Amino acid sequence: MLREAARHRDAPDHLHAFPSVENAASNALCRRLGFTLLGPCDFEYPPGSGILMRSNDWRITLTEP
Repeated sequence: MLREAARHRDAPDHLHAFPSVENAASNALCRRLGFTLLGPCDFEYPPGSGILMRSNDWRITLTEP
């Protein structure tokens, strides 16, 4: 379904997910859905709060190569 939505002209090439490094269930879901783990990073959550959460950066390619 994500790849179908990406067929639109202005759609992005990739989708990122940023679950906490400590959230095993969310990280397992990203892995199961075919996301690639790019590594840990600091992610502001909630947005605009200035609070940084240690997250994993997961990426999936939406467009066909």
